[in-house]
Amino acid sequence: MGKEHGLPMPSPRRHPGRLATVMAASTTIVAVLPVFLVGGLAVQLEDDLGMSTAILGAGVAVFWAVSALLSPAAGRVAQRLGARKGMLVAVVGGLAALSGIAFATPHWAWLFVWLAVGGVANALGHPPSNGLIVDQVAVRNRAFAFGLKQAAVPAATMIAGLSVPVLALTVGWKWTFTIGAAFALLLVPVLIGLVPGKRQAVSAAGNPRRLTGSASGPLPRKLKSFLIVTAIAAAMGSAQANALGAFTVISATQAGFDVATAGLLLGVGSATGCLTRPLFGMAADRGIGGSMGTVAIMLSIGCAGLLAIASGNQIAFAAGCILAFGFGWGWNGLVHYVVSHRSHPFTARATGIAQSGTYIGGSLGPLAFGIVFAGFGPTIAWTSAAVLAAMGAGAALVAHRLERELSAPTETPRPAADTPNHELVHGPERDACQSN
Repeated sequence: MGKEHGLPMPSPRRHPGRLATVMAASTTIVAVLPVFLVGGLAVQLEDDLGMSTAILGAGVAVFWAVSALLSPAAGRVAQRLGARKGMLVAVVGGLAALSGIAFATPHWAWLFVWLAVGGVANALGHPPSNGLIVDQVAVRNRAFAFGLKQAAVPAATMIAGLSVPVLALTVGWKWTFTIGAAFALLLVPVLIGLVPGKRQAVSAAGNPRRLTGSASGPLPRKLKSFLIVTAIAAAMGSAQANALGAFTVISATQAGFDVATAGLLLGVGSATGCLTRPLFGMAADRGIGGSMGTVAIMLSIGCAGLLAIASGNQIAFAAGCILAFGFGWGWNGLVHYVVSHRSHPFTARATGIAQSGTYIGGSLGPLAFGIVFAGFGPTIAWTSAAVLAAMGAGAALVAHRLERELSAPTETPRPAADTPNHELVHGPERDACQSN
């Protein structure tokens, strides 16, 4: 810690838990921004690139399909690379996707290429980000941290929605992607300078701890069963949620809203999701909810919101956006928290398994939604999405039953003979961890 004019200078690692959460959220925004900007700017992209609603759904599906294919391996890669390198790879991939869409997309077919690149970045972004939160955030604040981190997803959607009246209708859609690429570029040196290169964990009290168990060993049978069912619930939940993010603007215009208002609806709905995710995480940290049972309740409320959107009535549509975005898409942070809490110290690998369900649903959902939307209209499409949300709620209840059979792992000191990648941080950084 340096001094200037006799005053102590604050250490950048003074609050590692807060820093870890901000870095994880920023990485997540960059990783998912390409696909949600495409959904939010769909009207402008359709006009300039000559793509249809079905092609939009297929492009979104490409993003999530690539993420689904790479997700299980991404967990293992993150375990080896560590947080800093893994997050850097994800941010650079997001930068490439955003830049490519802005400067190298003369035809809609190129959009598929860049969304595939973005899908790689997204798959690689979540495991190291989750691992960083588990390593740096005290247990008492972890659910809130995961809620904030996952609030980055609707934050990206909110940016997409607000960019319609602010940028797309004034200077053009390409500037929106350019600004996103600039943010990703600025994030690279920040990650290099602030994210620790060596793994460290903190206990419930905020003290640095060694993690019990070997992260390289086989997953326990009960844990694996829980993760598979959770992945199924996440697949159904994300199928309707990602369709929501991709098709809200187009559906709103067909319901009678103008393009600017449709973008604002997407932004307001996403803002609701930004609020509910950390709020439910805060409640979980205080012993309220924080289980797959809560996820089931949220998906059920989201189902009601989707049915309201399906009605086509403008007032019901607006209210449905609030419910669908806030609850039907607000459960992701809790899933990340539950998975990390129950799978420690297998967090990165467990995240990869659970996220594979999210990505599979996220790829098939928008694709199927786009086909149904184009062939049968918005009412049938949104009603089908509501059915998926209800099925996801049922699967979440089954996962909750399996969750109750698992015991929360403990974090205890490890012998000093461990490898350098798992050594404790000494000196000022150890003291800083106590201020989490």
